[in-house]
Amino acid sequence: MKIVHIIPSLSRGGAERFVIDLCNELANIESTNVYLVSLKDNSDSDSFVSELHKQVNYISFGKKPGFDAKTLSKITRWINKLKPDVVNTHINAFEYVNLNVFFKLPSSTFYFHTVHSRAAQECPNNILKQVRKRYYQNDRVTPITISQDGKATFKEYYGLNNDVTIVNGRPELLPTSALPGLKTKYALRENEYLFLNVGRVVEVKNQAMLIRSVQRFNKQVADKKCRLLIIGDLREGDIVEKLQELVKDDPYIELIGAKDNIVDYLSIADAFCLSSHYEGMPISLIEALSRGCIPICTAVGGITEMITDNVNGFLSKEVTEEAYLEAIMAFHLSGNKLEIAKNGVATFTQHYHIRSTAGNYYRLYKHRMMSK
Repeated sequence: MKIVHIIPSLSRGGAERFVIDLCNELANIESTNVYLVSLKDNSDSDSFVSELHKQVNYISFGKKPGFDAKTLSKITRWINKLKPDVVNTHINAFEYVNLNVFFKLPSSTFYFHTVHSRAAQECPNNILKQVRKRYYQNDRVTPITISQDGKATFKEYYGLNNDVTIVNGRPELLPTSALPGLKTKYALRENEYLFLNVGRVVEVKNQAMLIRSVQRFNKQVADKKCRLLIIGDLREGDIVEKLQELVKDDPYIELIGAKDNIVDYLSIADAFCLSSHYEGMPISLIEALSRGCIPICTAVGGITEMITDNVNGFLSKEVTEEAYLEAIMAFHLSGNKLEIAKNGVATFTQHYHIRSTAGNYYRLYKHRMMSK
């Protein structure tokens, strides 16, 4: 089976992380030939491109900012020449296979699109929405959603229920040689928790609320403090400035930027914090579960399908500072942390390993090919 995945870039984000893992795992399946196409060029320093396995064929088309007609033309010709069995697009790479889908070229190729977030958020342009809806409706493109919440937003936005839901996954993570140094730097202390937030510093991740909640905890609880590390891309300057203003000289909170070795931080942290306004099915949360790092999350999007409060993590009842503080306090007062951490690892093993996810994608591709 000749499989092509197309994504705008391989920058450090959840969808990009997932596509790398998925292509690597699909390439391990016998009788597959996997291609990963990035519309834009990627450097090793600020992307996941270096983590792509050698058996995956990597192609970049050097797309310029904005819509690039030359890239559209190049991809159209490249697909026609390659004649893959499967083309699976992600995010706004959908629009770069429009000509192939419209003219059914090649005639033997099946098209899929993975919706990584809320349907309306992923495709807010009404014209593009109508184009996509027509392709979904006419069976030209098979939509893949990543959670039951994502499925519900797809149905609400497009008025369709012909999507296939396949949850995200990650491989087992192994600590790197940097772990001993981190253990020394953030040595365990009787009177401290180490909290970790992983994700781009953007409005939807709501890190400002997280910081305020942690600061309130530190003021209210005399015998225990939370040390919070925020790990993620600091490109959005206005959001970064707001967070820096909140943090100021707070000795317990650090914005440390993007890191390659997230697994090492997860291996030493007591809790993984997500304060987002919305999430699809966060890759970072799957990583935390795999390392037994207890999640403290807002109950939004696909998170509620992954976390059961006080069983494999803690959920805030609302997306408010007060509710999130209550969730932190529930973690603090719990006498069952070891069991909750073990339940998190079991959740990952049973539901969110990339082997299972890749197998489900492969079976969907095969089913569509055999049904025609």
